[in-house]
Amino acid sequence: MATAEPLHQRTLELGPTASATKREHPLRTRLARTSPVLFQLGADVVAIVLTVAVFYLLRRREAPFVVGGTEFFWSVLVVALAYWVGMFWLGGLYRNWLVRSPFDEAFAVLKVAAVGGTIPIVAIVLDSGWFSFKLVVYTLLFAVLAIAARYGVRRLQMRLRSEGVIVFPTLLIGDGEGLGEFVAQSNRHTSYGYAVIGAVSDDATAVADDVLVVGTLGELADVLDRLAPAVCIMAFRHADHDRLLEYAGIAHEHGASVMIVPDLYHVVMGTVRALSLYGVPLIEISPHLLKPWQALVKRTLDVVVSAAVLLLGMPLWVLIAVAIKLDSPGPVLFTQWRVGRGNRPFKLYKFRSMTHGRWDGTWTQLNDPRVTRVGAIIRRLYLDEIPQFWNVLKGDMSLVGPRPEQVGLVEQFAQAVPYYTRRHVVRPGITGWWQVRRERRVLPDMIQEIRSRLQDDFYYIENMSLRLDVEIIVRTIVVMLRGHGIA
Repeated sequence: MATAEPLHQRTLELGPTASATKREHPLRTRLARTSPVLFQLGADVVAIVLTVAVFYLLRRREAPFVVGGTEFFWSVLVVALAYWVGMFWLGGLYRNWLVRSPFDEAFAVLKVAAVGGTIPIVAIVLDSGWFSFKLVVYTLLFAVLAIAARYGVRRLQMRLRSEGVIVFPTLLIGDGEGLGEFVAQSNRHTSYGYAVIGAVSDDATAVADDVLVVGTLGELADVLDRLAPAVCIMAFRHADHDRLLEYAGIAHEHGASVMIVPDLYHVVMGTVRALSLYGVPLIEISPHLLKPWQALVKRTLDVVVSAAVLLLGMPLWVLIAVAIKLDSPGPVLFTQWRVGRGNRPFKLYKFRSMTHGRWDGTWTQLNDPRVTRVGAIIRRLYLDEIPQFWNVLKGDMSLVGPRPEQVGLVEQFAQAVPYYTRRHVVRPGITGWWQVRRERRVLPDMIQEIRSRLQDDFYYIENMSLRLDVEIIVRTIVVMLRGHGIA
């Protein structure tokens, strides 16, 4: 419990001095955030250069007349750098691995190196039938050197963090008991570089000793604007789940990484991973939902499928446009501002399925009188969504993801359901898990419906994968063929 010491005199130093951290320039904070990736990249470059040097020297001994001068070395080095850095990036190895066990990082390097070494070996065998065990040896050598170099820069980073060279301004958010337990359990190691600059709590008098209370929970957004922390740690002993997720959303919107104590895991919606910080188990709400290679494949699939649908189906889309025009007066396309990834608005396109001028901002009901004759047909077959493939090509949307909602409604939903905007961590989709699972029924109260939809949206986010995307696409095609859309 707190002593009689004035709040303005309290400070917490779980890393480098907190008072110094508050004066850091934002540029240094950004450099600190990217430092793990820069160190890892440097370690990999060293490993690649050493491996290529060994390869070059051995080849010169074996075939001095085949291997030329330094031009051969540099050409091989450039290709090797581009190839292995690309493979490591696609394998998700350029992230903050410092918070993970070095064994986890080593196993990840081995897996990516195995895949990266197998690709050229198989290509050479298929092309010429030639196989050399030396290629396997070179791959193993590179993997060992990469693991060793990464362990070396890991130790260097921890040294620099302990000396205050690399600093992450950290803000604690919680109630008095939660913050007190967190501080009491922490081992106050400085090697992590997380400098606590203060705490946000409504129970200032109960906050643990040595904590500078910088605002109340209601002032969280203002505190984040003023202090711009890189990390927020949430420690609540008693918390309303909706409010907790609201605080996490506010922190994310201000660009801070969010960690929570593990007993609150069950209220977190989205992908999380466990880690240990200050000797206290924490759970980080991770923004990395897909590995880079998976994200690249997903985006490639979006572009290829969207272009194919728009081009190959052009005759049918023209017929639909003509039918809409003949059926009722008004434009062929219906446009509307929706909210996309990162809470950014974008203009969504659909084939108009309602009588022009009768849309009032509400959701469509079964047998809605506003729907035209042609509109009823294309809505049942989901053909009214076809123009959204243009949104996918532009990058506003994906083939699969939570459905984008209207800007005005998002503001209402965010007030009623504080964690609603968490669904905007991914691109919205033309189809999604909710679309392929719902039943045709009269929609209930709008807020109740949103809470129900969020369960499916968060299920998709938490289990996001290429396999799930393919499953949803197949299910969508089945739903379309059955004509189960709401008309």
